[in-house]
Amino acid sequence: MDTLDRVNTKFKTKRAKRFLENREPKLSENIKNAMLIKGGNANTTVTQVLKRCTI
Repeated sequence: MDTLDRVNTKFKTKRAKRFLENREPKLSENIKNAMLIKGGNANTTVTQVLKRCTI
């Protein structure tokens, strides 16, 4: 309830309340994704790392 009480003092509209509640820290964060693409001028070290990282 501490975080909700903290949010209640800062918002003026329901939309602002939803926005601030969505920005609060979560117990389990969302899954992050990354896309790695090799460029045309990539050196051999980068190429080797990308080959090892592929699943």
